[in-house]
Amino acid sequence: MSLRRFAIITTGCTFILLLLGGLVHNTRSSLACPDWPLCFGQVFPKMQGGVLVEHSHRLAAATVAILAFVLMVASIVRALKRRDSGVAIAGGIAFALVMAQAVLGGITVIYRLPTIVSTAHLATSQLFFVTLIYVAFRAGDTGRALPKKVQRMTLWGAGLVYAQMILGALMRHLGAGLACTTVPLCEGKIWPTGVHPNVTLHVMHRLFALVVFGHLVGMAIVVVRNVDRPLVKALAIAAPVLAVVQITLGILSITTFLDAVPVTAHLGVAAAILADCTILYLVARGPLRARASETAPVVGAEVAA
Repeated sequence: MSLRRFAIITTGCTFILLLLGGLVHNTRSSLACPDWPLCFGQVFPKMQGGVLVEHSHRLAAATVAILAFVLMVASIVRALKRRDSGVAIAGGIAFALVMAQAVLGGITVIYRLPTIVSTAHLATSQLFFVTLIYVAFRAGDTGRALPKKVQRMTLWGAGLVYAQMILGALMRHLGAGLACTTVPLCEGKIWPTGVHPNVTLHVMHRLFALVVFGHLVGMAIVVVRNVDRPLVKALAIAAPVLAVVQITLGILSITTFLDAVPVTAHLGVAAAILADCTILYLVARGPLRARASETAPVVGAEVAA
């Protein structure tokens, strides 16, 4: 199996892990296992109720950590064969991030869900996610670079989506998800004053969503006008379309009083938009290093090696 294919598989497993992590919080199962890394002192406790959700997340996280370790080793092997230290560095960063993610998860349980740590847990998970995408691209051939304005718009798109996800995580872990229960306005106002900080945070998340959506629309227009590659255009158009779905899920999250299904889907679509923008930026950036002696498609290092 090529390094690129293995990185894509690991990325897919990580996306599933992100959904499971969201489900843990959204079903209020975060402390179903009061200890860490074991659950009630067992590797395999009785899997039912909240324990099923929480411990499934832990087991999935352990699986992804193993995949990340194998990916790091394979990246080093490929780097030695092709003299490409960049891919080895990226693989090492990915493994370091998943280890940091595990530690933050443990601290979250041990210290009973501190807001900053829980938010950092999500922020780190998304960095790990995009690093895996980078490894997949670094292990392959991305083709020619696209215009600078496309590179700028796609990079800003990824950055804005990431910032919005952190803002959403902070809102969620502060319990501000229902600080405003009316839509589209909050208490009949665009920006209510003299209110609890949680209300202000909630409104900030809503308004920043419009900023992100506006940028994604602009990004799609720039890509469609300046790129002649159909797949790239489709990815660019998909970003604002997914953003509309995301906004709809945000409204459903409020109107259903944080039902687990729309709230978890809200996180999943956000991660999909982040992945979309990241892929677009890496495609726009083009070759990540000189390939003077590598004109054939890259097959990558064998994972088995």
